[in-house]
Amino acid sequence: MNAKKFSVALSNVRDEYVTEALTYKTVRKKRGWIKWGTIAACICLMVSVLSTPYVKNLLFGEETTVQEHILSQPDKLIVQFVEMGGDHFKAVVVDSGENGIFPVNAELSVVFDSNTNILLEDGTTLSFNPDNPNTESILWTQGDLIIVEFIQYQDYLEENAFYNQLTAASVEIIKE
Repeated sequence: MNAKKFSVALSNVRDEYVTEALTYKTVRKKRGWIKWGTIAACICLMVSVLSTPYVKNLLFGEETTVQEHILSQPDKLIVQFVEMGGDHFKAVVVDSGENGIFPVNAELSVVFDSNTNILLEDGTTLSFNPDNPNTESILWTQGDLIIVEFIQYQDYLEENAFYNQLTAASVEIIKE
């Protein structure tokens, strides 16, 4: 189609159609659920952030830290070995002895420090070195019973599971 034919065809279009085309507006669907969904998500995020212990402590001054305790003399308990970590091992209390600090079945992390003596199964003593934690030489298996002597521990909180900690002065496997 050339320009002349196009011009003739365009002149035959009614004015009402041209006016309608110029004033045509598309109808958009309103999506209110997006706005309200975004607001609900923001509220949920704020509630979850404000309920964390760290933020509570900052905003409201609530004390959420666990207290460290140092005993005047060492205490003992018997634990069942679960697994070894770098500077600690996870265990479950089997016999709390006379201390009453950790109940039977309490989950603990027994932490080694530079003063911890570890009596191995073969009778040799290993002094723990935090700079070179050679825990590979400790060949305990899951279920072994270990006597733990300690003088430092954190408050026991049942919901903390293996994050409950005590620092071992010495540990010794119970030979069967």
